[in-house]
Amino acid sequence: MGIYQHGKLNKPDPEFGYAIEDQARALIVVNEFKEEKLQKTYLDFILKAKREDGLLYHFCYENKGTGLFKNEEYNSKSNTKEAYGITLWSLLAVQKNKALKNEIENIIENLIKDAYTWTSPRAISAALLGLINLDYPDALENILKTKLHDLYFNTSSDDWIWFENYLVYANAIIPWSLWEIYIKRGCRTSLEIAKKTTDFLIKICQENNIPAPIGNKGWYSKGGNKARYDQQPIDSSYMVCCLEKAYLATGDKLYLNWAKKWYDWFSGNNINNIRLIDEDFACYDALTPDGVNLNQGAESNICFIMAYLAAKRLDIIR
Repeated sequence: MGIYQHGKLNKPDPEFGYAIEDQARALIVVNEFKEEKLQKTYLDFILKAKREDGLLYHFCYENKGTGLFKNEEYNSKSNTKEAYGITLWSLLAVQKNKALKNEIENIIENLIKDAYTWTSPRAISAALLGLINLDYPDALENILKTKLHDLYFNTSSDDWIWFENYLVYANAIIPWSLWEIYIKRGCRTSLEIAKKTTDFLIKICQENNIPAPIGNKGWYSKGGNKARYDQQPIDSSYMVCCLEKAYLATGDKLYLNWAKKWYDWFSGNNINNIRLIDEDFACYDALTPDGVNLNQGAESNICFIMAYLAAKRLDIIR
C-alpha cells in the first residue's frame, strides 16, 4: 500500500499507519531512480487519499485489509499544510510523465488552489520546490516566493538572519527553495536571501565546525537556549540539499565543504561521534543524549536517501 510512517527498531510499525508526506517524499526519490513500480505504489496511495472536496487525507490506518483514511493521528494536531506542500512538490516533479498527468491533474489543481492561503514557510517552500518544475513561473509561485521574502524582511535583524523568531525542524528547506528559485528563474532577491539565511544556518547549527542540527527537545527561540538533542536526520538531509544548490548557484567551495560535513553527520561527523547508518544502509531516527534512537522510520530513511543523492551529484561520497 505504501511505506509505514514509523518503525520499531528495524521493522515497520503498522500501529501508526501511513502518512501522506512519507509517500510523497518517497515518490520524489523513486522518480529520480526511475523506479516505475514503486512510483506507482506511492502515487496510488496519494490518489486513494483524495477526499470528496478534492484535497487529501493526511493519515491512513489498516482496517481489516482496507485503508481507513483520517485527518488526525490519535487526536493530535497534524501539520496538514506541510504535508500538502510536500505532496504538491512530488506531483509536480512527476507530472511531466504523460502517462501520469491525467491521473494527478485534478489533485494538483486543488492543492494549488488551497496553497494560496498557506502561511507556513515550510509548506510554502515545499510547494515552491514543486512549482519550479513548471516551464514558466505561475501566479502561485510568485505569491509564495513573495511570502517568503516578506517573512525574511519582517523578521530578520543583524543578529537573527531568518524567516521566523525560532529555528525548529527542516529549517534548510526554506533557503533551499530560494536557491532553486534563483537557479531556475534568476530572481536576485531570492539569491540574496538564500545566501544570508544559509550562512546563518551554517553558523548557528554547528559546534566547533561539527554539524549540529537544532534539537527537538526545546528547539531554539531567538534570545533563548539552543536545544542540543534530539537531532533528526531530516535536518541534516535538507542541509545537504540546500548546500548543494548553494554551491551550484555560487561556485563557492565553502558550501561544497559544508555539504560534505553535513552528509558525514550520518556517518559519525556529529557531536556524539556515532554513526546513524547501520550495516544495511538504513538510518536511525535521531541522535540522542545517549547515542541514537534505534527506530528506523520512513522520514529518516527517505531523507537520508535524498541527502545521498545530493552527495552523489556533488561527488563528495567517499
